[in-house]
Amino acid sequence: MKQNRLHTILLLIVAVVLSAAAQTPATKPQHYKNLKYPKLRELQIPEPTRFELSNGMIVYLLEDHTLPTINASLIVRTGSRYEPADKVGLASLTGQVMRTGGTTSKTGEEIDQMLERAAASVETFIGSTSGGARLSVLKEDFDMGLGVLVDVLKNPAFRDDKIDLAKVSSRSGISRRNDQVAGIAGREYNRLIYGATSPYARLMEYSHVENIIKQDLIDFHKKYFLPNAMMIAVWGDFSTAAMKAKIEDAFGGWARGTLAVPPAPQARMAASRTVNFIKKTDVNQSQIYIGHLGGRLDDPESALLNLADKALGGGQASRLFSKIRSEQGLAYAVWSFWGESYDYQGAFSMGGSTKSGTTVAMVKSILKEFEGAVTSGITASELQYAKESFLNSFVFEFDTKSKVINKLMTLEYFGYPKDYYQKQQQAVQNATLKAVNEAMQKRWKPEVLSILVVGNDGDFDEPLSSLGSVKTIDIAIPSPPEKIPDATPETIAKGKELLKKTLAAMGGSKVVAIKDMVTTVKLMQSTPMGDITMDAEMKVVMPNKFATRIKSPMGEMTMAFDGTNGWVQSPMGSQDMPGSLRENYRKQMASDMHYFLQNFEKPEYQVQHLKDETVGGKAMNVVFVRYLPENYTFRYFIDARTGLFDKKVAKGNTASGPADIEEHYSDYRLVDGVQIPHKTESTADGKKVSELTIISAAVNVGVKDDAFKKP
Repeated sequence: MKQNRLHTILLLIVAVVLSAAAQTPATKPQHYKNLKYPKLRELQIPEPTRFELSNGMIVYLLEDHTLPTINASLIVRTGSRYEPADKVGLASLTGQVMRTGGTTSKTGEEIDQMLERAAASVETFIGSTSGGARLSVLKEDFDMGLGVLVDVLKNPAFRDDKIDLAKVSSRSGISRRNDQVAGIAGREYNRLIYGATSPYARLMEYSHVENIIKQDLIDFHKKYFLPNAMMIAVWGDFSTAAMKAKIEDAFGGWARGTLAVPPAPQARMAASRTVNFIKKTDVNQSQIYIGHLGGRLDDPESALLNLADKALGGGQASRLFSKIRSEQGLAYAVWSFWGESYDYQGAFSMGGSTKSGTTVAMVKSILKEFEGAVTSGITASELQYAKESFLNSFVFEFDTKSKVINKLMTLEYFGYPKDYYQKQQQAVQNATLKAVNEAMQKRWKPEVLSILVVGNDGDFDEPLSSLGSVKTIDIAIPSPPEKIPDATPETIAKGKELLKKTLAAMGGSKVVAIKDMVTTVKLMQSTPMGDITMDAEMKVVMPNKFATRIKSPMGEMTMAFDGTNGWVQSPMGSQDMPGSLRENYRKQMASDMHYFLQNFEKPEYQVQHLKDETVGGKAMNVVFVRYLPENYTFRYFIDARTGLFDKKVAKGNTASGPADIEEHYSDYRLVDGVQIPHKTESTADGKKVSELTIISAAVNVGVKDDAFKKP
């Protein structure tokens, strides 16, 4: 019965709707350009409660009873721009280990368990221009969460194991920083704009990681984490009066300290236009960045330049998008961005991505549109589009209590008036075409643009030199430093003496006479999916040519290197050898035992006796070697009884960061009077990664150059 009644009601509703539709006169659809929109409502920003503790800590509170949660965020007057130049990464490590290392009363794991039981979180971090912390917790667990936050801020323990873990993560990040082309382009463009040594562009290297010790983290925290250097914002389901009392109770007893923060480092505009190139032969499209120093948020022309930027490249109706992507079909993506920061100048950039064969055409097209905008200005319709884009998106900057309170706190942190955004909105609304075009002509400088292209210049439509003199940027990651005693005449002489004995033990004149070598091998490679066994043939021609053909479960692959360039042929096709692999081959050839013994007395090598030690019950002489052309260092361990090489140790990069790469040699056999180890086991930090077993070997067979030519 109920089902029949419901069915009848639904039929009546449908009938009423259809009847109303039938009685409504049809209207002609309007063109979207004729649609009228109401005037934008005035921006209404909630007013938080602000007060200051007796120790100088500034507090913002904003009630929000939408959900039974409470959130907090802090800004700390610090930043990586204040860390020493020889300890890049110190600020980031400090911010990370403050939380993971726990406090003097609780380990990081104990804090994790407390927070997980309450579905809460506490985080700490330090960025470029400030440090910070965040708390998120249910209303009933706020006292617990606030207690953890205060303890972490005041009493971090910086435990050794967490510092070591953070360093491992840093090394891993360094080793992977050249994996993504877009990441390379953005990073290196930043270095062009600010300079490689600028605190806004410098890179953390392995040497910096090694320089940082526990006391550095303790000192950095002690210097900057003071209540009079902090601001806290709290929003959520609470009573303002009650929350004020809780904050005063939690932080009020923390004594004020002496804060000495240096002025924010500034940047200077480049003096001339430059063309810069990063070679990536393993890609088929280019990443392009073009621009110069940008502005500050408090620039008098800020609103005008942001409108100009919207018109130039800020969306699908912008000039760059319409001309370069839609009309010419040159770009996968194209954009511009007028970069602004609070207390130093940001970076202005234009760019995008395109196939290799249209690289120079796209660069020239961007330059043409930019120079045309500066010379002739934007049009009234472009300005109208820019204003609408800016104003229509403006409200989303303040659509949550979180955004409101954090923006207001950030404005005060950098010394901006709290009505900054309302004034910016008004400046956009009042901007005239004349004022925008005058600001562009004043602040946009075609003559000092930095042009950066990352890609494979072998496939470019024109040489980059058609744009001007080209500077090639080297993005090779410096190897981890070796801490080796200074060489003396005695250690140098002893090193050469030991190597002469090894040369004699390995075959003497027969070794010196080696011109080429061919081996067939069984190769076992350890992978995350398990061990893989492969058959391979290797060809070496002195001094620096190498080719190998591998038969694996995934198919046959050939790699070859002719001393300068290389290529890889696989079931996926043929491509140029990546730069990192070419570098690895050069180092491998320079340290190859037979080639090294032929050349160790040449100026390219610096050798010294390092020490004598016992390894696996055998007496070893250790020789340290520096190959100057690649600034590559390695150590050979020589069996003191036989004079043969026992192992080679060198610093190298793995997927998880730098490691000691060791090659252990065994099963030496004479081949045409030359001692050749028929088994080589490789490890990374003691973990086995591969094993090579020689099935057959021959020397001076007359390997042809065809083996190294790209098919």
